[in-house]
Amino acid sequence: MDSYIKSQIENTISSFQQLPYLFVGTGLSIRYANAPGWNELLYDIWEIIYPDKTVRDFEKLKQKIEMDINLKFVDLKPEEQKYYANPILASNIEKDFCSLYYSSDNFDSKVFTDKENDDIISHRHNPFKYYVAKKLKEIVLDPSLPDYDELQYLVQNQNKFAGVITTNYDSILENIFKDFTVLVGQDSLLLANTLNIFEIFKIHGCSTNPNSIILNEMDYENFDRKLKYLSAKLLTIFVEHPIIFIGYGLGDVNIRKLFQEIAECLTAKQLEKIKDNFIFILPAFGAKESFGKREIVFGKHSIIINEFVLNDYSFVYQSLSKIQSSMPIKLARKLQNMVCNYVYSAEAQNNILFGDIDSPDIDDNKAAVYFGKIDTVTQMGFSYFSIDEILEDVLFNNKPYLINPQLIEKTFKNIRISAGSTLLPIYKYINKLNYPLSSIPSNYNIIDGYDDADIRPTSTDIKNYIKKGTTFHSIYDIEARYPDHIPKQAANIKQFAQNISTDELEVYLKKYFYTDMYRKYKSLFRKLIALYDYKRYAPK
Repeated sequence: MDSYIKSQIENTISSFQQLPYLFVGTGLSIRYANAPGWNELLYDIWEIIYPDKTVRDFEKLKQKIEMDINLKFVDLKPEEQKYYANPILASNIEKDFCSLYYSSDNFDSKVFTDKENDDIISHRHNPFKYYVAKKLKEIVLDPSLPDYDELQYLVQNQNKFAGVITTNYDSILENIFKDFTVLVGQDSLLLANTLNIFEIFKIHGCSTNPNSIILNEMDYENFDRKLKYLSAKLLTIFVEHPIIFIGYGLGDVNIRKLFQEIAECLTAKQLEKIKDNFIFILPAFGAKESFGKREIVFGKHSIIINEFVLNDYSFVYQSLSKIQSSMPIKLARKLQNMVCNYVYSAEAQNNILFGDIDSPDIDDNKAAVYFGKIDTVTQMGFSYFSIDEILEDVLFNNKPYLINPQLIEKTFKNIRISAGSTLLPIYKYINKLNYPLSSIPSNYNIIDGYDDADIRPTSTDIKNYIKKGTTFHSIYDIEARYPDHIPKQAANIKQFAQNISTDELEVYLKKYFYTDMYRKYKSLFRKLIALYDYKRYAPK
């Protein structure tokens, strides 16, 4: 390997301030397990359905689908074409496979054992996906492959990754990262706590659960419908952690869609800040190795990536040892679980609490850990939480230790004393604690309905920002009408609060929470988060 490329790899990885995430595509399973690609997998099933047809028949069907796609997407690049064609091809084959399974007398016994057929019927599995899962379970790491020896360095340094995200269905990653916890499905990442470590997120499903596999056209449409919510979750990971991509091509539509969603959520300044966070490892296939920076453009937005084209990945894996994190996975997970079992409990026995650790007054010399009686710790801890910490938890559910009566009785009281006009987002906490609304002090400033003056447009809003005769039912429509004008957007969100989806409001607020725009219009956003709290958690 060229010394320049080596130095770029080492310098890039050793500069990481946080543990990276590994984002894994099919290429990794092909490299280390000789896994089939999409085309090969679908052709194998096609042969089972149509034993008398030829490869030409398969290619003709595939070509017809590609021609239809070209008519629909005129600007589609050739390398992107397969990502649209394969789900349609899978849908065609799935239809024929399932038809044969349910109508042919002996097809089921031809492709499945009696035990497998019983499992399909009793658990209502999709027969096509069940067969795909069956074939994927046959994929195992292959020591005879020329690149297999690289894996020893990845295994040695697996504790240098905060987590793994993959669109692969097979179990290769579970066999590499044996101490990681596996979570299956897109919702697993949506619902996951981003503070957790050493987890594998299989966002396109897993062969262990055939119905979870994202494979046909409808599966991808459903996946894309949730993409904005997934992107909002990934945004936190992408901003806070470097990401190493292995097994994906730069033309991969799945990755480009995620990048596009994330690029649209960040300012140019933020994108500049994280420009070294994205690393693509691509195979050189025996050609000359190279390093370069690539710009991926999405309209007005772009993302810079570091592209390493390599024949040997060993040095990348070895360089992970430069990251300053040496705690073994099992020990780190045990410590995390011990802490989380205390901190994340919503019950009164929480033994570990945090003060306002984000305060600008706290530096390395002033931060401290205190051990003592729970009553003392509780009294101390809940004196220091700020309104923005609480608002962050309302949006991101990332501070489970706030689910405590002390938040309502002490923290909110302190905020009320120091900033009496601040809207208090109480509904999440009274909901989680079964705390009676009637017990909330009357001097707490809370939303008591959509007509509450604090979340209604002001006279200035009505005069300058709200157009008479206009009605909105979507924040997307408001943003389209008033792009880059937060006060107009906020005024119209308040005006049509009852019409707007709670999920859409959540995505909107998450998009801005960590940005300079939030800091510029903090008062507006704080009220909108309180509105979100009311919409999401208030008793109906």
